[in-house]
Amino acid sequence: MRNKHLTWLSPLILFLAVLAGLSFGPGGFGLLVSPEIASIRLPRVLLGALVGMGLAVSGAALQAVLGNALAEPYLLGVSGGAAFGTALALILGLSSGLAGAFTLQLFSFFFGVAAIFLVYRLARVHGRLPSETMILSGVVVNAFFSGLIMLLMSLAGRQLQDMIYILMGNLGILFTRDTVFLLAIALILVVSGSVYLWIQSKNLNLLTLGEAQAQSMGVPVERLKKIVFFIMALMVAALVSLAGVIGFIGLMVPHLGRMLSGPNNKRLLPVSGLLGASLLILSDTLARSLGNFEIPVGVITALLGVPFFIFLLWRKKSQKI
Repeated sequence: MRNKHLTWLSPLILFLAVLAGLSFGPGGFGLLVSPEIASIRLPRVLLGALVGMGLAVSGAALQAVLGNALAEPYLLGVSGGAAFGTALALILGLSSGLAGAFTLQLFSFFFGVAAIFLVYRLARVHGRLPSETMILSGVVVNAFFSGLIMLLMSLAGRQLQDMIYILMGNLGILFTRDTVFLLAIALILVVSGSVYLWIQSKNLNLLTLGEAQAQSMGVPVERLKKIVFFIMALMVAALVSLAGVIGFIGLMVPHLGRMLSGPNNKRLLPVSGLLGASLLILSDTLARSLGNFEIPVGVITALLGVPFFIFLLWRKKSQKI
């Protein structure tokens, strides 16, 4: 009951995060900044909210489906594929010109979706998708694309700096007619995917009890797992194509959400979405406010996420003892 009464904190935290994102950064402090500065900050806040929400909701759903509290969206190889698509477009010189950003994000989205199909083919065993096999296949595919990225980086010339900057996460996308179109696609995928996952929250709750027990209670386990995996893959691929690789949001936020809402996915999924948006907005605000140059936001989330991951491992180990 205590957790249930704390769910109201998530929209309040998001409101404060949005205020911080609009108030802090280069160009002055406070809400009363010049229109030029406001026009730069507002799109970053909105993009951060979308990306953070999508990654957090995907992480909460993935942890329920896999029954693993340490799971996060990038385990399924989507980020590796999408990052490779970005690097390939850069190395081919397709990122210049008016349509450059559109081509960059299109390559990223295409290879992100291709990665999940590859993972699916590797993990499928007699028509089933065992959770352990799915995770291992995702790790292998991520490692494969990481190797290809390293190869492209070794061949890169002047594109190397742009490649590193984008692959480490960046919310400073230039909004043009083409990129707004891709942003609209990502928005549709994230919102519709989040709504579907929320509708399936009862089945996700049963799935956390174990696949055999969920099956006995009428949950179409294999069908649900396939749908959740592909919805999550589409969401993550679209978000990586816009903001690059931003890790640990999908790992940290669902655990923070459980502290406020409890384990019930009907409350956990929306709370995780709000907290994910808040965390990424605050991380981006910190990344562009620390010095005279902007730090990739993926660096901030990694610095926050690694200690959190170690804490989860330590707590899991101490519980077994």
